[in-house]
Amino acid sequence: MSAASPERRLVHPPRNSAAKPAGKKATRAEHRVQVAAARLRVTLDERLGRETPAKTKALAKEPI
Repeated sequence: MSAASPERRLVHPPRNSAAKPAGKKATRAEHRVQVAAARLRVTLDERLGRETPAKTKALAKEPI
């Protein structure tokens, strides 16, 4: 059995598996984190020449 076989690999849950259920409002701290992440995504997309979704751009423009 090789080290790369599926039985030996660590299995991690998807990153968004701990996401909050739809309809639940984010706390102020969570919203600040989301705005900061959106700003980073916009900056990265600009540098890589990728298109940023309009929803992400709108979130990035919100004050922290």
